[in-house]
Amino acid sequence: MLWFESMAALAEVLNDDSRALLRTVRESQPASVCALAEATGLEPGRLMRTLRMLANYGLVDFVGEGERVRPVVNATSYRIVMG
Repeated sequence: MLWFESMAALAEVLNDDSRALLRTVRESQPASVCALAEATGLEPGRLMRTLRMLANYGLVDFVGEGERVRPVVNATSYRIVMG
């Protein structure tokens, strides 16, 4: 379950760029964060900050494989309930 303090917080975390990144990670299953940076053209530091933010919300995990760390998306869909 994901919890956001407000709709603004939800919109900030799941903005268009973040959703596109989640989709790319899910579909391409990159071997490493560096490979993902190359595939997306994003600067590695910025990419890692975004991935960590998504990981803080439980949307992404990091799997260590040798010296590499690869991002993995935890779900393929999300349901938002307001109430």
